[in-house]
Amino acid sequence: MNPTGIMEWMKRFSIALCALLLWVSFPTSPAQAISIGQSCAKAKLGKRITATVRVNNTSKKKKLVKKKKLVLVCRKRSGRKVWIRAAVQTPVTTTTTTTTTVPEPITSYTVSVDETDQTLHTITVEGMQPRTFFLNVPASYTPGTPTPLLLAFHSRTTNGKEILATSQILSWAAAMNIIVVAVNGAVHEGYSSWNAGRCCTNATTYEENDVLLTSTIIDYLESQATIDASRVWAMGHSNGGMMAYRLACELSEKITAVAVVAGALVDDSCNPTQPVSIIHLHGNLDPTVPFHGGGKFETPSIYHSIAEFTKVNQCNISPNEYVMPNKEKYHWICKSGFEVQLINYQEVSHQWVDGYTEQILQFLFAHPRK
Repeated sequence: MNPTGIMEWMKRFSIALCALLLWVSFPTSPAQAISIGQSCAKAKLGKRITATVRVNNTSKKKKLVKKKKLVLVCRKRSGRKVWIRAAVQTPVTTTTTTTTTVPEPITSYTVSVDETDQTLHTITVEGMQPRTFFLNVPASYTPGTPTPLLLAFHSRTTNGKEILATSQILSWAAAMNIIVVAVNGAVHEGYSSWNAGRCCTNATTYEENDVLLTSTIIDYLESQATIDASRVWAMGHSNGGMMAYRLACELSEKITAVAVVAGALVDDSCNPTQPVSIIHLHGNLDPTVPFHGGGKFETPSIYHSIAEFTKVNQCNISPNEYVMPNKEKYHWICKSGFEVQLINYQEVSHQWVDGYTEQILQFLFAHPRK
């Protein structure tokens, strides 16, 4: 090779080497793997994403780790913002030049009916322990005719039969043609509870997914009966009322209105996707869930937590206030005919008072989703 050729070859080699060095000097940006429990400090609370995450196979024969596409949501847990599995695996929409929708994952479940009590059902949702509920279909139900659905959530340490008896809801349901489901809370260490957010143990300790449970029960009932989608209600007492609030926050695509008795909003990241009508009945003498906050469960001020909910529920900022000798009533008007009502009875404690059920049903029927 002549000197000119050698010089040309060395020049090309130098250019190639410089290009290589320049390329490797840039930091690589691999796609970040999102996992359950990972920090979402930079994301907005309630933000939903679809990610492929590693999940454990719970088979007793062999323990495998597999990847699964899940919808994750940014929530606050123990003071930290972290990604958790969304209670309801609804589609996440991503917008670029076009809008595409990730297909909704199907939740697997089985349902069995007790041989001696035909109202008692056991449902096993994928990844969860078996749970039970009481299903009561009125004699007036006609297949093909849209019928309201009311889900009832009992207080902590009790069960579905207790709230059915306390509220006397079945008598009203028979006359008003309502399908009623009384769900039983998860039992740990001898007593039942609901995971309503910050309350209550032991459901919160064991991270029971009571939102997914409720969503799946609704799916099952819609496959068995003609449910009026504009009238799907949740009603609860005490910890059950807290659970009703959480459903309004996280299952608003299915739940249209809720009724709360002696409960509190303890979901720190409440962000409903659709407006929900709410009626809250409370007692000013309640020592368990005090109206002004505190108590054994350290619940927030009832008025101020509801006022915060009305902001995300697209309601007017200031409520209409009515002060009477035996009660105080606060009434917020919201978008598309939805309403939020809070009534604080001056001489009432933590109990379910006669007359509450009638008042609740009048409100629920008056506020269908339009």
